[in-house]
Amino acid sequence: MKLHKDYYGYYYPNQSQRAALAGLLVVLFPAFFPNLFGPLGRASPSIFSEWNAPKARHLHLLNPALLLQSSVEQQSKLWSPLPNQGWKRCLEESKSLSLTPKGSTGYIQVFLDGGLNQQKMGICDAVAVAKILNATLVVPHLEVNPVWQDSSSFEEIFDLDHFIEVLRDEVSIVKDLPSEFSWSTRDYYATGIRITRIKTAPVHASSDWYLENVLPILQRYGVAAISPFSHRLTFENLPKNIQRLRCKVNFQALAFVPHIRELGETLVNRLCYPPNRNQGAASDSQDGTNQIEKQGAGKFVVLHLRFDKDMAAHSACDFGGGKAEKLALAKYRQVIWQGRVLKSQFTDEELRNQGRCPLTPEEIGLLLAALGFNNSTRLYLASHMVYGGEARISTLRRLFPLMEDKKSLASAEERAKVEGKASLLAAVDYYVSMQSDIFISASPGNMHNALVGHRAYMNLKTIRPSMSLLGKLFVNKSMEWSEFQHAVLDGHKSRQGQIRLRKEKQSIYTYPAPDCMCQA
Repeated sequence: MKLHKDYYGYYYPNQSQRAALAGLLVVLFPAFFPNLFGPLGRASPSIFSEWNAPKARHLHLLNPALLLQSSVEQQSKLWSPLPNQGWKRCLEESKSLSLTPKGSTGYIQVFLDGGLNQQKMGICDAVAVAKILNATLVVPHLEVNPVWQDSSSFEEIFDLDHFIEVLRDEVSIVKDLPSEFSWSTRDYYATGIRITRIKTAPVHASSDWYLENVLPILQRYGVAAISPFSHRLTFENLPKNIQRLRCKVNFQALAFVPHIRELGETLVNRLCYPPNRNQGAASDSQDGTNQIEKQGAGKFVVLHLRFDKDMAAHSACDFGGGKAEKLALAKYRQVIWQGRVLKSQFTDEELRNQGRCPLTPEEIGLLLAALGFNNSTRLYLASHMVYGGEARISTLRRLFPLMEDKKSLASAEERAKVEGKASLLAAVDYYVSMQSDIFISASPGNMHNALVGHRAYMNLKTIRPSMSLLGKLFVNKSMEWSEFQHAVLDGHKSRQGQIRLRKEKQSIYTYPAPDCMCQA
């Protein structure tokens, strides 16, 4: 780079060179100081969010919500379980004898990426494909998650013996390949083009595709490895027994290992029966309050608060962190997606009116308050990371001071087997979520979809926020609390766990009716 000399003999860059240097600094800055731009955990906030700690953005709603008093009738209705909706669980038991590898067409291997719930769907699909091909399934290999760097294996998450036993009359399953196929490993397929690897399976492939493209390889070589495999089996035009088999795997065969269930049960017990709860008699002046609290006694709601940096940046919405936060998120978009985020062409108000902005912890708290939850509600926070750290969830905590999570309910010793392992932590949250009286997720995603489907199958109350409605309500800064609450209650009457029949191309894991449920 050519420098220019000034009057005093000092060399300096010209204007265009200074601009280039500034641009280079912006690109290199995250490389030398990654913590400034890294994902935010509750225990490790980013410097960009903490310099401008996000403040409450909806004070016109927050202040009335903090003073809100619920009626006994409202609490009773809120906590009441779903009535019978005329549907029941309906999984046919196989009439066939136990299957063995000797009668199969060969061995199927699958390598599954993604997080816990994406891998669960892949396992269900793998069992179904093995059934379609009359093949023996090798216990699926779970890839190391590139985001959370979790290397947990199938048997570290799921009860393998239970998995095999539940499905023994449906599909032959083996823990390992026999010695003559010991060469068929993940490393073998990663080092070159292999005839026994199928890497061209289309998304939502039909059963005919597998019969035409995978079965010949099985018959010739005795083994076939399918990778990638996520979302590689259609939801349409499959025999009823295959669809119900997928649900049987999902809802019956995939049980978590005992130590995950034990930790989950510990958390559930401490949520339902907190050790410091005052059991003494109340004064007459507190009778009304205690009648309200009794409606929620021994009950709890799980909030899956998905608000990580990826989601915040990709949404292109403004979350109240000021210029520093906008800069950090814009830089993150540039580094991760090279700026190719279509939503960034819209204004924040346009995105919110379209319901395309994730709900912040403050907004989900206001939604819960409008639905009737109050400061005596036991709220379990299921999340791995919250963008903005404790500052971001402080308003939610003000609304719900009895909010808990794994760390507040269990000791470090009790959490030792799952600590630092994202899939195991997610499994604990999943278990607790399935035991909760009410489940609500701040925004759609694999965890949300999996629990919506599983809880629908079990007829459990699940609140699905109306993103389009809430976006419009939060944009209106002049709306009073009574109007906001009325709109929320009216807009969520039919979004609390009512059975919704699966439509074409929708996932059976989110909408198990009618494929896996029968009308009573």
